[in-house]
Amino acid sequence: MKKSEYEHLASQWDEEGMILDDETLEKAVLYETDAELAVARITFNVPERLNALPIAAYERVGDLVREAEMDDEVKSIVFQGRGPAFGTGADARELGHYIGYKKNRSGERTRHPSQRQRILPDRNLLSESLALRINNCLKATICAVRGYCYGGHMKIALGSDMIIATPDALFTHPAFRYLGAAPQDMYLWIENLGLKKMKEIMLTMRPLTAQEGEKIGFVNKVVAADELDEWVNDYCQAISMMPLDGLMIGKAMMRLAMEGRGKGVGEMSAWIGHGWATNLRLDEHEYNFVKERRDKGLSQALRDRDNAVAPFFRLGGRIELDEGS
Repeated sequence: MKKSEYEHLASQWDEEGMILDDETLEKAVLYETDAELAVARITFNVPERLNALPIAAYERVGDLVREAEMDDEVKSIVFQGRGPAFGTGADARELGHYIGYKKNRSGERTRHPSQRQRILPDRNLLSESLALRINNCLKATICAVRGYCYGGHMKIALGSDMIIATPDALFTHPAFRYLGAAPQDMYLWIENLGLKKMKEIMLTMRPLTAQEGEKIGFVNKVVAADELDEWVNDYCQAISMMPLDGLMIGKAMMRLAMEGRGKGVGEMSAWIGHGWATNLRLDEHEYNFVKERRDKGLSQALRDRDNAVAPFFRLGGRIELDEGS
């Protein structure tokens, strides 16, 4: 991935507020293959921030999925995180800058981004370059989840074929806390969680536990933390016994059925809904994430918002958060 690929975004993104350099993005998302198990591993590698990724790193994830899909030695793609968490989504320091809000120079008036500035990054990056490449991948995709699976990492889990999780795993999207329920692929949430559970998670903004996820069929298996890698390898070994043509034809036929159930319309709801949702009017008494982050710092702003609700509904506290996580 070359930095030049992002230069055309400078007019929309606040380049000063984003991480775009090749070296940092490549270190944030690692790639390796294992010929014996016919597997490619995509590893989120920012453990000091609980694998909160620079937003541009999600395009690297999509590029690596495409690379693995084209490799005839690969039958399974495993997503995994270094450290105690699978991942906490996009680095919250970049939110706002990502859709066009820029740092004000002295005397400058805050200029709200246009709808096109809000829509294009979601459609071009998080949808077409990430989500669709995972959702439509013709290889088997598996998430090995421990700890938090939030935000963009939840998007990856929703689009993957299988999830193997440890008992401490938690699943949701923090954007429900500051944007409401709108900016999501409604199809994937309904198909994965079922309508009632999907509405509960979105509207109360609480995380789904691994055990709940297994009960409703979202998580395939909950395993002990020290057995996670072994179980994932066993799944990959079983998949490796399938003929590659049979695997990829089967995945294509699954997509046909999913399209008939509303997959394409649901996917569009994510980037269209995000354009609207980031233009919310917040009343005086309502939580304003960007303002709170500015006044209190990121960690304190998130902690205060979390502590405002009963423990059952809190997103944090299980793993100590660093600034920027």
